[in-house]
Amino acid sequence: MSERWIIAGFALVLVATLVAVAVTQLRRDLVAPVGETFAYLTRTRAAKIAAVLIWAWLGWHFLAR
Repeated sequence: MSERWIIAGFALVLVATLVAVAVTQLRRDLVAPVGETFAYLTRTRAAKIAAVLIWAWLGWHFLAR
């Protein structure tokens, strides 16, 4: 039963991401594109290292078995 909730959660994150990308493509005057946002957030070396560590932590805790 819990595996279904995990899959549903990932599907929800995927749908939310696709909606965010669609909104940024349709309304560039209101919302910055996702790529520009990530580029802005990871413009320093420390932020890039933090992003990699967060990504690794998420992968380890949610994808590893």
